[in-house]
Amino acid sequence: MIEMVGNNTLVYQYTLDNEYPPPMLEYEPVQWIAYLMSAIFPLLAVRVLMVGRAIRAPWLCVAMLAPVLMFIALILRGAMGTTESDAFRMYETQTVLHLSAGFVLNGMLLVIAAKWIEKTRKSVVAQFLMHLALVYAVGAAVCVCVGVPLSFDKHEPRRISGYRLVTAALGVSLGVVVLGATLAAYHTDKRHTGQIAIVAAPAALLTAWMSFELARVSEPMHGTANSSDALFYCLSVLPAAGVLGVWTGMGEEVLGMGYGNGRCCCCGAACAQCEFEGRVQQGLSKYV
Repeated sequence: MIEMVGNNTLVYQYTLDNEYPPPMLEYEPVQWIAYLMSAIFPLLAVRVLMVGRAIRAPWLCVAMLAPVLMFIALILRGAMGTTESDAFRMYETQTVLHLSAGFVLNGMLLVIAAKWIEKTRKSVVAQFLMHLALVYAVGAAVCVCVGVPLSFDKHEPRRISGYRLVTAALGVSLGVVVLGATLAAYHTDKRHTGQIAIVAAPAALLTAWMSFELARVSEPMHGTANSSDALFYCLSVLPAAGVLGVWTGMGEEVLGMGYGNGRCCCCGAACAQCEFEGRVQQGLSKYV
């Protein structure tokens, strides 16, 4: 049974005779918190753009899509209580955008891991991660764009198919995050272990986020993961902001800055290899 309660917020009342109910909320989202949290992400989007331009890495600017999607999702979450007729559609759209933002960040983690591995001259592994990032991000987004609307369908067989698509996308997401972080750590020189945080810290945050989303899909609608506004922000929204914060905070030093000054871009120590690369980069910059 689906009914309107409280501040015109659509809440799903879980019933024991419905094994696969539409994944509606069991609580009212606090509007002002949703709007407040949404304000963080335009700032992060601008910062990502600035860092991408500073290190001459257009590929990093793709990560700007994640805060844009998260911003729109949170605005829709806050607006759910202001309308009755469109609440279903708004929550469905918010879910698609929210998960897609996570998939963008997961894909970008693979790209950053590939760029990190390139420092060790493991070009085959780096190329594999680059291709995997594209295939994964597109595939996961398609699964969610198809699966989430199906999970809201009035026919239970279609809802089951939708749940399975979303569950598969989240399960694969956990796998690619672990794979990217493991390969980056394995190919890291001991001198540079301090800077591996640019991969390891986001990987930990994204693992927490994807695990939480997987729990939301797997648990009943009245389960803990689906019954707390605080958990939603602590285990999905804040990890997204943390990932972008790490990349924008460390990106200039680790992903491109520091070449040409005779010091290693990773450890900050004098490094003959990086000094040579700096000279090459300075020579090539005349033609770029």
